[in-house]
Amino acid sequence: MRITVFLLLMGLMQVSANSVAQRINLSSKNADLQDVIAQLRKQSGYNFLYIKKDVMSRAKPVNAELNDVTIEEALSKIFTAQPLIYQIKDKTVIIKPALDKQLVKLVQKPITGVVKDETGETLIGVSVQLKGTKIGTVTNSEGSYTIQADPGAVLVFSYIGYQTQEITVGAETNINVSLTAVVGGLDEVVVVAYGTQKKETVTGAISSIKTKEIKQSPAANLAVTLAGRLPGLTSIQRSGQPGRDITQLFIRGQGTVNAQSPIILVDGIERDLTYIDPNEVESVTILKDASSTAIFGVRGANGVILVTTKRGTSEIPEINFVTEVGAQDFPRFISPVNAYDFATLKNLALTNDGLPAEYSAQSLAYYKTQEDPLRYANTDWRKLLVKDYSYQQRYNLNVSGASKTTKYFVNAGYLSQGGQFNTEKDLSYDPSFKLNRYNFRSNIDIQLNKNLKAFLNVAGYLEQRNSPYALGGDNPTDWIIYFMNRMPAVVPGPLTPDGQVITYADIDNPAYGLINRSGYTQQKRSNVLATYGMEQNLDFITKGLSARAVVSFDARTINNLEATRKYEKYVQIINPNLQGADGRDSVYYRPFNNDQNTPLAIGGGRNFETLSNFQGFVNYAKTIGKHDFSGMLLYQQQNNVINNELPFKLMGLASRFTYGYNSRYFLEFNAGYNGSEQFAEGQRFGFFPAVSASWLISNESFLQNNPVVNLLKLRGSVGKVGNDRIGDRRFLYLDDIQVVGAGFSGSLGNAQTINYNLLKNAQLQWEVAKKYNLGLEIGLFNQVNLVADAFYEKRDNILRNRGTIPELNGLPISVLPPVNIGVVENKGFEIELNYKKSFNKDLSVLARVNLNYATNRQIYADEPLLPADYAYRYRETGYRIGQMFGYVVDRYFTDQKDIASSPVQNVGGHESRPGDFKYKDLNNDNLINERDMAPIGYSAVPEYQFGAAFNLTYKGLDFSVLLQGISNVSNYYSDQGVFADKNYVSRHLESWTEERAASGMPINYPRISTQSNPNERPNSFFILDASYVRLKNMEIGYSLPAKWSNTIGAKRLRIYANGLNLFTWDKLPTKEFDPELTNSRDYPITRLYNFGVNFTF
Repeated sequence: MRITVFLLLMGLMQVSANSVAQRINLSSKNADLQDVIAQLRKQSGYNFLYIKKDVMSRAKPVNAELNDVTIEEALSKIFTAQPLIYQIKDKTVIIKPALDKQLVKLVQKPITGVVKDETGETLIGVSVQLKGTKIGTVTNSEGSYTIQADPGAVLVFSYIGYQTQEITVGAETNINVSLTAVVGGLDEVVVVAYGTQKKETVTGAISSIKTKEIKQSPAANLAVTLAGRLPGLTSIQRSGQPGRDITQLFIRGQGTVNAQSPIILVDGIERDLTYIDPNEVESVTILKDASSTAIFGVRGANGVILVTTKRGTSEIPEINFVTEVGAQDFPRFISPVNAYDFATLKNLALTNDGLPAEYSAQSLAYYKTQEDPLRYANTDWRKLLVKDYSYQQRYNLNVSGASKTTKYFVNAGYLSQGGQFNTEKDLSYDPSFKLNRYNFRSNIDIQLNKNLKAFLNVAGYLEQRNSPYALGGDNPTDWIIYFMNRMPAVVPGPLTPDGQVITYADIDNPAYGLINRSGYTQQKRSNVLATYGMEQNLDFITKGLSARAVVSFDARTINNLEATRKYEKYVQIINPNLQGADGRDSVYYRPFNNDQNTPLAIGGGRNFETLSNFQGFVNYAKTIGKHDFSGMLLYQQQNNVINNELPFKLMGLASRFTYGYNSRYFLEFNAGYNGSEQFAEGQRFGFFPAVSASWLISNESFLQNNPVVNLLKLRGSVGKVGNDRIGDRRFLYLDDIQVVGAGFSGSLGNAQTINYNLLKNAQLQWEVAKKYNLGLEIGLFNQVNLVADAFYEKRDNILRNRGTIPELNGLPISVLPPVNIGVVENKGFEIELNYKKSFNKDLSVLARVNLNYATNRQIYADEPLLPADYAYRYRETGYRIGQMFGYVVDRYFTDQKDIASSPVQNVGGHESRPGDFKYKDLNNDNLINERDMAPIGYSAVPEYQFGAAFNLTYKGLDFSVLLQGISNVSNYYSDQGVFADKNYVSRHLESWTEERAASGMPINYPRISTQSNPNERPNSFFILDASYVRLKNMEIGYSLPAKWSNTIGAKRLRIYANGLNLFTWDKLPTKEFDPELTNSRDYPITRLYNFGVNFTF
């Protein structure tokens, strides 16, 4: 109701605005045009831009008497008889030199062409002028121009934000031009929280990329595309499963042990990044410091990602159609050894344990020669279960355009992604991994009249994921790869002669059966997102005032279907009492666990979620002489309902005030006053302010027009932001009490009693992060741009469970509430270096390198101080979040004498043997136990991340490449992802043996065993350096000449090929699993080779 009233009031104010809108009143006699324009700017609120710096030197004195006229009437009168022309666009007046009609007659030959930027996009409104004359024109909506010029004349192409280019006319009549954007151009408009700003006025730490870079990656998930492209953003892909390619995002590392992911806003509304079609996206911006994020209050501590979708621009409708098809594979996947090597290693493991060998010399010979593959199989389970390639397809169609009052962008997309595991073709159901997703978006802007405009965004997706049931759960791959790794090559497979599944030893769920015979799961997701807004110009109240209201509603549905079944399994038995025709033992199959084939049992469920949001803005901007002021006040309310649970609510106020003096000194104040239902009454609201300032040194008189330094800017910020995402449990400020029945002995009978599940914490509050940032921006020669930032954050009030309360307190520790006691500090730096250059009209390059470093330390974690005989007395305090601990490997034990003369090693209760790890006695007590565990490596979140991108354009050819990498990161690969008592990989062939040790042969693994042993504990051998450098993307494309594309009715036609995750360099001792995965049983990350065609009509 309140929203309806608000929008109604805006409409009524518009009626008032039409009747009392400000008119122009001006009296001038022989006045300077610049002075007159200053008066027009003051009275109308319009901005004025000059297409060339010296354009006003041509102006004539102005004589005008204007009384109560519109801005259009005023401009028409003032520019009469001026050697200048003007163009009105929104509330900006662009002033350009006029054409000299007399000089036009002197030239003879028409020159035509198209002007584009370095990405191949056409540029509208580019000034094309004959050097040394007043003759000129501008490019039209298709980027085309026509001008009369003689051979030898020089054409000057100039455009705001781009480097001016001069070309001498020769014998040709067609001259196409590619303009290069000025690196660090101050006229560029950047997206900030709930608005936009000119780049020169930005005082916070902000980074962004545009649609061209985004579309260079064929990744199905937009979050994967961002890896290595934005300084300060860490993107780590944890799975390659279709529809479940989980990607963790961190802005400036980790600042808390609770929720660490940034909030994501799509066109100002909190939404999911996973389901966005990259073809819809205009730009992605990340907000990093307190100045940029304080306006989000209790949600801003972990940073913010802003996604801006495309909108209509050109007056001429443009249709784009993109079709892509790609092939993907597993570049890394565990490959167990062949049957002969397995049997040999199994015998070695048994011998190491003092047990008799399982395989005879004759059996080993048969496994090696493969003379009888039925009885002595050599099954390549990877080749049997994993495809060489699967396919990904993407189709996208969008239409954009504009009329005098309406702008529109409409997009429809389809994505199909197949899985890598082979499935049976004749099943009555489909158990394969696959994803099908349909996307739709419509963004419409309507100028209702001069002072009122509205917009309507409607978007949605429909998605269907499919996977084998595989014991259920959210990650079926975990079980499939778990059992696949345990299945040795000696097991024949996958089926008996009559089509039943073969298993091995105690493996009750063979991978083949899990994939094909256990059933399937299907998840259908649908989401409809609608956003409606209106913006009212309130100049009739005071110039520069406006109001804006935005209402959004999202409805999400998830339908889960689980179709499960049991299936028969058999174990192969070699019967010594039956002789085959060749004299060797015959084979039969014994039922395993007496399982029977059953029909599919259907189950599932449905989840429904709605998210509604209201935002009301008031904006004000004013310029007084050299002083620029602006302000914003925002009220926001959000309501999130999941199924029938109580709603999640968020409400608050936000404000921003900016001040600029003479385009040199800038000051900005941001604040959020927010409330969250996570906390008790009296604790729900918090105030989060931030202040920032910048000095644009390059606009000082001593640096203006400097041929070397075109940009020099110093900025800094300090502020406080919050985080209310403090865990999955809600209402921690209330006691969690359960009434249960209790029985008593004898004749006392039964009664009810109270069971405390969790005590309340009525003083619960949000986390508070105090952030500091110092930044420097340098531009050189209009080609090189350097941005460097240093930051520090101290996060207080982190919600943690107490660790120092003794167990003898009268209550179990499990019922004690978490409290705001944790403290973490996080610090680091970011560097981004860009280089752009156009060597001529055909050749241009762009190179971009970024590096970010973020390290954290837990200052207080309320953990008990371990006894003095521990080598390291804390496990969290003083260490980074997620720091790994383990035993430090010294060497291998050589023999029993070596073991006897070493400190007693009783790790996990297992006795050491020759070939086991000898761990270091770090506390010097002559005993190896948990007191000797030490911090090893880093956490699973990298401290360093870097990206290096290179783009080259030559005529119609374009090429781009992206290298991305991480460092100071560790992963714990338990037993290298396999089970040494069930199966082996090539590394086990170089395990410790007495013979290898005596001969000095390389030893790359401890002794293998069929039993638990001290080597299985976390240690420096299995906690590995997961740093890598990856060829993340590469793309090569060709845009056909216009005369060729025009033959099929297209304005442009581009063909291209690109790839994702093409090659990886790392330090892992084996190349069988990806360093980005923390669990070797996760669905491997895929490599993708992609081909596409882009038609523009």
